Amino acid sequence: MARYRIKGVDLAEEMGMSTNSISNLRKADSLPRIDGHTLNSLCMSLRRLSRVDITPTDLIEFIVDDEKAKTR
Repeated sequence: MARYRIKGVDLAEEMGMSTNSISNLRKADSLPRIDGHTLNSLCMSLRRLSRVDITPTDLIEFIVDDEKAKTR
């Protein structure tokens, strides 16, 4: 959102969600459970607000948690 200067309030309005929901999604330390409809709505809303094609791979970053990997 920062890259395209999209405000949480604008995204919330575009998606028909509360600003608290958007804020919680942005602050999540782990990937929250999002159904396909919500993920599609998120991508389409970001696309409309940024005027750039945005896909799920643009939203998700995989980082290996070395501490958890060592215990397995």
